[in-house]
Amino acid sequence: MSRQLEITETSSTISNNNDNKNKLLGTVYGIFTTPGIVWKQVKSPYVVIVLWIIGGIVSLCGSLVYSEFGIIHQDSGGETIYLAKSFPRPKMLASYLFSFMFIFIIRPGIICAVLQSAAQYAWYTFEGKSPPIDSSLNGWNNEFKPYWILKFISVALLLLITGYHILSNKWANRINQSLAMIKMIIIIIIALSGMSKYRNTHNWKQTLENPDTKFSVLTPYSVAIVEVFFSYNGWNNLNYSLDEFRNPEKKLRLSNTYSVGIVSLLYLMVNIAFITAVPPQLVIGTDTEDFNETIAADFFFIIFNSETASKILSFFVVLSAIGTAATSIWSGSRVIVSAAKSNFFPIFSDELQYWHDTFDTPVNALCTQFVWCAFLILIISSSVASDVFLLFTSIAIFSSWIFYIITGIGLLVLRKRQDDKPKISLTIINYLFIISGFGIIVLSFLFIPRPNLSYFNNISFILITFTALIVGILLWILLFYRPHLKEKSRRRWTNEISTQVKIQIAATLAESK
Repeated sequence: MSRQLEITETSSTISNNNDNKNKLLGTVYGIFTTPGIVWKQVKSPYVVIVLWIIGGIVSLCGSLVYSEFGIIHQDSGGETIYLAKSFPRPKMLASYLFSFMFIFIIRPGIICAVLQSAAQYAWYTFEGKSPPIDSSLNGWNNEFKPYWILKFISVALLLLITGYHILSNKWANRINQSLAMIKMIIIIIIALSGMSKYRNTHNWKQTLENPDTKFSVLTPYSVAIVEVFFSYNGWNNLNYSLDEFRNPEKKLRLSNTYSVGIVSLLYLMVNIAFITAVPPQLVIGTDTEDFNETIAADFFFIIFNSETASKILSFFVVLSAIGTAATSIWSGSRVIVSAAKSNFFPIFSDELQYWHDTFDTPVNALCTQFVWCAFLILIISSSVASDVFLLFTSIAIFSSWIFYIITGIGLLVLRKRQDDKPKISLTIINYLFIISGFGIIVLSFLFIPRPNLSYFNNISFILITFTALIVGILLWILLFYRPHLKEKSRRRWTNEISTQVKIQIAATLAESK
């Protein structure tokens, strides 16, 4: 039992030695890529703004729900410990599944999506234009340039980040904090420089034409809402490191609220800047480009009227994306180490929890994470005819929200079990958060960005998610539940033998008297 309970602490070391003042910066994921996708899908600038406002409200609700969990437990671990407390039966299933999905699907999905974005901006830095990719073809049928060039850039950046995380834990933290500051500076530059174009209201008065007549009414929103929530994802980061705070109750409520509020405001300003300054034809794209995923680069060109300035600032966007991926790579490796200590990987546990004495880094965990993410980038995403960034963001968000919903329900279960009556406002917020999650999951099944793609390719991220969940359940049965049943049976047998021995001894003593 004690060994299995360790899985609830899988994420407890995620943020150790990490500067807490960077929690806000860790919540910024895809704002340099997603606005163009969202705008093209929903067509109306005003609807775009409404969706980003909704994303901020739901994220705030989620942060308040998770803050309540953190106040109750005040332990690091996030969903792993919350699910273990809320749903201890069947034997650690909910907690185990989240840990499995976090290691193999959710965190790698975020890493691969961000690196894909970094590769596209790297392409723009050198070529001065977005890479033309036909997402109706899979990787094996696509043009080598730029499709596979972007893949190799992504893997090269993954290798670079993994490399400096292996060599020094101290310097890795310093580099990541510097890159996080660059990311925030770039976002502020976009938000403030867009003010110079606020007089231009032309783009706000027109709606993009929709050439895809096969779309249902809700289909475009399924794509848009996934991307909006990918950008907001990270509002629960603070819950992974509560042990670092002297007053977690106060820190959670203030930090989570302020972080989501500031990020929401910046996101609104960035989207207003893009909509005001960027011509709609750049959002619609060309015949070989599904979405404008380098909209920030086009924005820089328009604002500064200089290709050189656009390329230079695009390079800083690359650095920003590297910083975002680096944060996920750093924390992901620590999760693997903790899972290995809990014997999550029975055969490789000793190797994966190995910590290099000289470098003070989890070398084997980082290398394993690199191999898995590289496999996803080069093989898995290349086998599906889909936009690579959309594929990875959809996998990460769809998987995350399944567990967000379960965690939200878990808070209601925990409160009922403890006969603790929370404030009515918190209950309403929790129900709103759960209902929003169900809405996102349902909308995801309408995820059909282009009619000329097969339904299988369009919902491939859903199939990948459920396949991973099935694998996780099978591993839970084989590695945790069956050993638990055997141990329980052995203990029962031992107790029965012990009881029989005691009875026999007592009978013998009685006869001797």
